[in-house]
Amino acid sequence: MVQTTIKAGDHIEGFEILACEDLSELQALGIWARHIRTRAEVFHIYNDDEENLFAFAFPTIPSDSSGVAHILEHSVLCGSRNYPLKDTFIMLAKGSLQTFLNALTFPDKTVYPAASTNRQDYFNLMSVYGDAVFHPLLDEWIFQQEGHRLDLSQDEGSGAWRLERTGVVFNEMKGNYSSVDPIAADWSFRSVLPDTPYAHDSGGDPRDIPRLRWEDLRAFHRDHYNPANCKIVLCGNIPTEEQLAFLDRTILNDLESGKPVEPIPLATPWAQSRELSIPYPATDGSQKSTVLLSWALGDSTDTEEALALAALTEILLGHYGSPLHKALVESGLGEDVAPATGLEGELRQLVFTVGLRGMEGSQKGALEDLVLSTLKNLVARGIPSEEIEGALFGMRFSNQEIRRVGGPFSLVWMRRVLRSWIHGKAPWNSLLFERSFRKLNERIAAEPRFFEQLIESRLLNNPHRCLLSVDPQVGLSEAQEAETKAELDRLLAELSESEKKALAEQTQRLKTIQESQDPPEALARLPHISRKDLAPTIESVPRSIHDLGGIPLLSHDLFTNGIVYIDIALPVDLLTEDQYLWLPLLARTIPGMGIPGTPYDVLSSRMARHVGGFYALLHTSSSAPGAGRSLAAPGGVYHIRDRDWLIFRMKTLHEKLEPALDLVLPLMREADFSDTRRLKDLLLEYKNDLDASVAPSGHSFAISQASRPFSRSRFVDDLWNGIPQIEFAHRIVEQDPEVVARKLAAFRDELFAKSGMIVNVTAQGEGIEACLSCLKSRLAPYGGPHPGQDRAPSASSPVDKTVAVYQSGALQVGFAALALSASPFATEMQAAELVLSHWLSTGILWEDIRMRGGAYGAFAYPDGLEPVFIMATYRDPTPSRSLEALPGALKKALKTLPDGEDLEKAVIGAFAKETRPRTNPDKGFADFLRYFTGIEDWMRKKKLESIVAMDKNLLKQAGEYLVAALESANYAVIAGNGQAAASADKLKVPVRDFPGA
Repeated sequence: MVQTTIKAGDHIEGFEILACEDLSELQALGIWARHIRTRAEVFHIYNDDEENLFAFAFPTIPSDSSGVAHILEHSVLCGSRNYPLKDTFIMLAKGSLQTFLNALTFPDKTVYPAASTNRQDYFNLMSVYGDAVFHPLLDEWIFQQEGHRLDLSQDEGSGAWRLERTGVVFNEMKGNYSSVDPIAADWSFRSVLPDTPYAHDSGGDPRDIPRLRWEDLRAFHRDHYNPANCKIVLCGNIPTEEQLAFLDRTILNDLESGKPVEPIPLATPWAQSRELSIPYPATDGSQKSTVLLSWALGDSTDTEEALALAALTEILLGHYGSPLHKALVESGLGEDVAPATGLEGELRQLVFTVGLRGMEGSQKGALEDLVLSTLKNLVARGIPSEEIEGALFGMRFSNQEIRRVGGPFSLVWMRRVLRSWIHGKAPWNSLLFERSFRKLNERIAAEPRFFEQLIESRLLNNPHRCLLSVDPQVGLSEAQEAETKAELDRLLAELSESEKKALAEQTQRLKTIQESQDPPEALARLPHISRKDLAPTIESVPRSIHDLGGIPLLSHDLFTNGIVYIDIALPVDLLTEDQYLWLPLLARTIPGMGIPGTPYDVLSSRMARHVGGFYALLHTSSSAPGAGRSLAAPGGVYHIRDRDWLIFRMKTLHEKLEPALDLVLPLMREADFSDTRRLKDLLLEYKNDLDASVAPSGHSFAISQASRPFSRSRFVDDLWNGIPQIEFAHRIVEQDPEVVARKLAAFRDELFAKSGMIVNVTAQGEGIEACLSCLKSRLAPYGGPHPGQDRAPSASSPVDKTVAVYQSGALQVGFAALALSASPFATEMQAAELVLSHWLSTGILWEDIRMRGGAYGAFAYPDGLEPVFIMATYRDPTPSRSLEALPGALKKALKTLPDGEDLEKAVIGAFAKETRPRTNPDKGFADFLRYFTGIEDWMRKKKLESIVAMDKNLLKQAGEYLVAALESANYAVIAGNGQAAASADKLKVPVRDFPGA
């Protein structure tokens, strides 16, 4: 553990040390400091992690739903005093070894975090981010690009004028308002906090965003982005003194203090409950409502109260068999539990929400009655002790596990720190767990009815609750579009010829700025590391192969903080192509069923007390070039490569291993599909989750559709995760559940009887030995992977190579994807495509499709194992335009290939993507998948070496290959009706209805 001589009261590098806190449960020290002159506060979680993170955080309290905080978050990274570039953020992404680089708008704060494992790179990032937040340019064109604007253009043929409203945030939020789940999630807390700033949408309502003026944006920055309103979080092993000196010298040295914003008040308590209805866009009469019951609870900075309510939430809703979860699902009132259900703990006030998705809105009163009666029964009869035990185990496990979800684990700490710190408490107030958890256990022991009393006082006797229904409104999107068009037509009609000319000139000025190059002298100011700082070395994951009675077992002896991770993989290629469509459903339903003699709720309760997590996934991939199909292991020679797998994943504490296995292994093999009522619930939940994924993840479906012709594995992946799976889910919920149950049981039985298996374990030494001992007898009947039977989808499977355009009336934005042939894995050409794709994503695509086109995102990447090159857009207002912009970007890239410093930045950025840190459990699983695909360490090293050695000639060869491949490219578009029609017209194909749309 790190040591320091810093103590409270010290004055160091312009800072006063306010406190030093023992964070031994995190193996860290907490150092809290305040800049003496400007009053900016810093909290350093000082530990031995080489991946250092910083974050500038500002309480940004909205007074309306214009999205000012969100637009400002985008805008400050578009050039600053010291770095006057068009887009500082993307320039950093181009040539940094960053392991995380982002900006995040919350309902009450805006945070700018970045992380790197390279010390110089870390301070480079801090310098640029610090200048961006305190000295942004905020020119009017930036507001127009990132927020909203009116674009006026004139048709060259007819001379007719056309007026459009666009902007990056405007289009992003149109996507957010396209589906029920994000709307319900926002209103789950807005509905009970109407007299607080949380009543507004900090991200911005597309109907309100156009009301925001440029002057308002600048004023909001002036009032909120000052040192006295800034909290700076630091995590990692760079000494505190060094970081404080850099902050004082480079960022805070010439700033005025400013004033902190007023604290957010708690909501005024209600004397009686309320009701509220909110519409969401629907395409036909088949969509249903989401109904939620939300309570405003206590102060989120009261850590003991917050932890007690978190435990209560786990008791009521933490697993399938939890009493309130079970009551909701089995009520028949709706199709599945609403995703917004749970405890919201990141606001000033805690909010508890429970509800159902797929309800008739007219039945919302029945949901309230159900919830209240279930809670009353729990109070009267008492909460079973095993439910309390399971909830406490789950909380302990979650706190003990080291996870990396989209960035460094320190991001979790950052969010915990800010949860209380921005509301006036000490930064460690909501960071630490053990002290409050110990007190909670003591209270439970001293007060046998602690949780029953909590239900009574916080829920049943609390009238501050709202019954919310989010109801489908057919034609809402079309009506909003018509309203927008009418407004634009009115504005256009009111413009004089001189006003039209001025607006057209403004549109052209913005386009000119967007198309211009940053001045070389401005680019030269941006600090970055050099290619010589890149070390093309890989971390080799330890791997041992054992014989588990004829079953190969791979083990990875790594520190896992007392947790054991087990993966059991069965090859599935003995099934037919039609049966393949059922496999995602099989993977989804097995963990949620019971077993013969033990209903799902009882089994789920037992698992909650012993298992940290259990789920199943499907894996398909081609092998690395030259990898043999079979591998020798201690127990024999097995067919491993070029196969598809069903992988069951389990994790538990070392001391819980045996009881956990005795629950999970029977469930894998004996899931009781004859419980058709339970199965029907899972089918509806599965279908609803797929439907809800379209608006936030439509690019994934477009990519899957476009890339399916390029390899057998891409085709299989599309069956499992693409539009065919959504179509299947809609068909399957209409079938007789008993027929579905018989088929699932038959497929499961066939797999376990004929497939064999391979096992993967990631744990510390003792955990591995325990797994070898426990698993050998339990898995003895199955044997190693049996040879494939070539019944599954093969390379000769019929694949529709035509482009596809899908329409959904609920979508207010769209997604476009392009796929073409690429170079094989671990070749110089694949390395060139990695560099080229990074350069495209942070250059031409970003500038043309995001900056000028207004899409939220555009990107490119190669998949060398298949091999296919992908280009796609995200939340795109005009995917029909992008159909030309995507191939056009590739052709333009070939004519303007990077050289010199631009090439060096592209190399650094591509290298950073390939060398992102992983947690030890992730390393163990990644090595397991490499075993399947035949990726050896020398291949990984060669890829890094080829990236570092990249030259313009190789990029040119890669570009020429890809441009030639455009002749046989495949396209896919998913969009609202208007843009779908325009895309189909451009591609000369019919429009297809998106399943469920």
